[in-house]
Amino acid sequence: RSINGLDFDSIDEQPAYLFFLLLAPENSAGMHLTALARISRMLKNGNFRQRLMGAKSREEIYKIIIDMDEEL
Repeated sequence: RSINGLDFDSIDEQPAYLFFLLLAPENSAGMHLTALARISRMLKNGNFRQRLMGAKSREEIYKIIIDMDEEL
């Protein structure tokens, strides 16, 4: 997460604020695509994005993600 946003050469020329790193074993066919799809669905929720931006700690960010994942 970047509070100030980062220039990421986005199509809309707006700074990017949220970043996700996905790691998966080489032999896990499609696992990363499933995770990416879930993250994409979560990010469609404006309240979810606002909660991530307002989080005060890594632990709070983790809890927000887990809570939202359980709602899907």
